[in-house]
Amino acid sequence: MTTGERTHGSVWLRPARTPRAAKGQAFAQDDLAAAGVALADRDGLDAVSMRRVAAELGITAMSLYWYVDTKDQLVELMVDRVLAEQPVPVGDDWRARLRSIGCDTLELHRAHPWFVHAQGRPGTLPGPGQLRHWDRHVHALTDPRITPRLAPENVTLAVGTVMNFVSGYALTPARGVLTPYAGHPQIDQYLRDAVLGHGLESLRSLAHLRHQFTEDRFDDGLDIVLDGLHARLF
Repeated sequence: MTTGERTHGSVWLRPARTPRAAKGQAFAQDDLAAAGVALADRDGLDAVSMRRVAAELGITAMSLYWYVDTKDQLVELMVDRVLAEQPVPVGDDWRARLRSIGCDTLELHRAHPWFVHAQGRPGTLPGPGQLRHWDRHVHALTDPRITPRLAPENVTLAVGTVMNFVSGYALTPARGVLTPYAGHPQIDQYLRDAVLGHGLESLRSLAHLRHQFTEDRFDDGLDIVLDGLHARLF
């Protein structure tokens, strides 16, 4: 395929191609995705390139262009693979199942720290794995076996709100920055001096709660989100 023939759009709009054999093995798009995920998990999203993924597979970088046109298309495949592996939400009511979605999504971010930066890039579309992932969420929250269940028109609001909370939590720098230093005398002294030296009286008033800057309060935050959804939707 020549440069002029490439779509430079979503990988899901690209004409499907039969896997081509390279070095005795016919690779599929999922092989590229798996190699990209492993590389990003190990070295970060910036480390993912056509050349490095090809090296992981033991083929030439040019061979990858049979399957994808750009790195962005490769990242689309990676995102789709990760979402396709997410578990089905569990619980006896909508709240428990939404909590399941939130906790599973946090585990996804912890297992793949790059993922929060890979979602929703311009020009990307949901792939089959992501669509199945969404279908499981809709089914779980509108399941007639649970009482109460969400109305279909409220599912996207509920799931989107929980997802936005989890993504924001995954991006919050405070825990990642401060947690390794929790209880370290020199760091405690620096923070005290910085707060007192700059007259930050509101922060000073929270000094006895400084442990809350480093502890994991995800469950408390998620409960607040679920309480708000309950008040809005029921």
